[in-house]
Amino acid sequence: MRYRRPVVLECIALALLSGCGGSGDVSSSVGTRPTVSTTPTPAPGSAAAPGFDSPASVPGAHDLVIATVSTDQVVATVGSAQTVSITFASTDGLPMTGFSVSNSSASLPAGWSGPAGFHCDIVSTGAGCVLDLQYAPSAVDSGTLTLSYVVVDNSGLARTTGTVSIPYAATPYDNVLTLLSPTGEVDAAAGAGTVAVAIDFITDDGHAATNLTVSTNLAALPAGWTSATPSLTCPIVSSGSGCQLMLTYAGSASGNGVLTLTYAYTDDSAESKTGSIDIPYRTTNANDIIATASPAGEILAVQSAGKQSVPVTFTTDDGRPATQLQVTSDLAHLPAGWTSAVQRFSCGSVSTGTGCQLPLTYAPTTLTGGTLALTYAYTDGAGAARTGLTNVSYAATTNDNLVGTAAPAGEIDAVVGAATPTVSVTFSTDDGRPATALQLTGNLAALPAGWSTPSPTFTCSGIDADTVCTLPLTFAPTAAESGTLALGYSYANNAGEAKTGTVNVPYRATTDDTMVATPSSTAVNIVTGQTSSVTVTFATDDGNPASGLTVSGLGALPSGWSSASSEFDCASVSAGTACGLTLTYAPAAVDAGTVTLPFSYTNDAGISRSGSTSITYTAVAPPP
Repeated sequence: MRYRRPVVLECIALALLSGCGGSGDVSSSVGTRPTVSTTPTPAPGSAAAPGFDSPASVPGAHDLVIATVSTDQVVATVGSAQTVSITFASTDGLPMTGFSVSNSSASLPAGWSGPAGFHCDIVSTGAGCVLDLQYAPSAVDSGTLTLSYVVVDNSGLARTTGTVSIPYAATPYDNVLTLLSPTGEVDAAAGAGTVAVAIDFITDDGHAATNLTVSTNLAALPAGWTSATPSLTCPIVSSGSGCQLMLTYAGSASGNGVLTLTYAYTDDSAESKTGSIDIPYRTTNANDIIATASPAGEILAVQSAGKQSVPVTFTTDDGRPATQLQVTSDLAHLPAGWTSAVQRFSCGSVSTGTGCQLPLTYAPTTLTGGTLALTYAYTDGAGAARTGLTNVSYAATTNDNLVGTAAPAGEIDAVVGAATPTVSVTFSTDDGRPATALQLTGNLAALPAGWSTPSPTFTCSGIDADTVCTLPLTFAPTAAESGTLALGYSYANNAGEAKTGTVNVPYRATTDDTMVATPSSTAVNIVTGQTSSVTVTFATDDGNPASGLTVSGLGALPSGWSSASSEFDCASVSAGTACGLTLTYAPAAVDAGTVTLPFSYTNDAGISRSGSTSITYTAVAPPP
């Protein structure tokens, strides 16, 4: 969750022209918060204009104009675009006129664009006066965009000119940035209560960075600061709140300064990088109303299926009452996916507890994300009119699946004693969005016979479209066999749901065997006029299968030799006598010679081979 304080552009209260109230700024490795400078014209009744009417008699004496910038840090990666909205509003609802921004589009810094001129006939509450700018950098750059303006308050007398300054930065791809919640200076009431601070680490282009480590000693933070964990490491950082550091600040009388946190990580191109965030903090004596959304951090819900209740609780930072709270944002026109149970929300008194709570619901239908900005106004314990803003970061997630794919695909075939095939199983999500904590549930040290891996403790901390996670395997069988290698695994998907899966890899080990032809007799001696039969049995030398046996030459046997058919084949041959060819020898005349039978087949390793067998014969005349 991100909170942003409004930027006070104008202090037009005719009796309060001494300046605009504000809080500190937050700096990180990429920039600072927007700032404002105003030069008011002396108002009637003020110390700068003696002799005019007293402030109490002047209409609009409590009128303020605030500008709410849609983001505290205008940071865009080179080649991308970011829209920045500045909303101008009157805090007391009384209309102000003559508001205009004097800058032209031609005077904007490189990468910035907007309307040629901008003005609002009336500035009051709500979002009726909004200036939209776009930052689309084409090169790495940084600077400050300064806009000049003029406004006339509702009395028509006081005029104020000034500027609003918005720092910006264009970064190269894949830097880890920080989102601070609440944004701005962290203020806590002296001796009363604590402030929860969430720091989300994300990449500026949505691609994954890895091995993030907060290098600051979290056990030795400045006085008043504590960490929920003594150290923080994140295996993968992309979008969302998957990498978050929770801190607590309890203000004391002397508690003020800047907390600096440093961190290191590896970007998407395997380059080692570092970053830092500066968090200003101080104690306060006057009470502020703080808006806290629950749950803390970025609000996540599953696209088209999930619904997240997000109550926003308003409390004071010191427990003392503040009054007349009113949410000034348009609750009837929230960002897509967001709904409110009420269209107008107010509380007569605010202190501690959950007595002042705005009910919101986030139920996205598309894979989008953004920031919900809620503005509000109130009267503090000293009777001063105050304003506030809270920003709620949100994103739609998917209930994705982690899939393992073996390469090469299909059955893995190996020949005993031959070259060993290698197999790789690559894990990826079915939608390219992240999954984490992948581990195999089986024992990689006890794989089926012939299988092994150089990574017996294989795990992957994070997987997305840019992070490859591959398990290498080797199949080196020592005997003919077949089966299926089943690899079970578990992981957490993008919606944080624990899931399991299985990769099935069928395999078969074969042998480089040989077909052997064995005649029942290798020499036939016979008297003419008699008949003799010879059976040739075909089998493999190791009993493992061969296929596609074909015997050729049966149509051109020597004189006196014959077979039942001119063709002979067996689809499959192994051990035994199932594949046998019978020949008959019935000579009519004295003769002698050799019958040769060529044959071809495919052995168990899938290799085409051939062979032959021979039978000698002799036919003699009968005795006289």
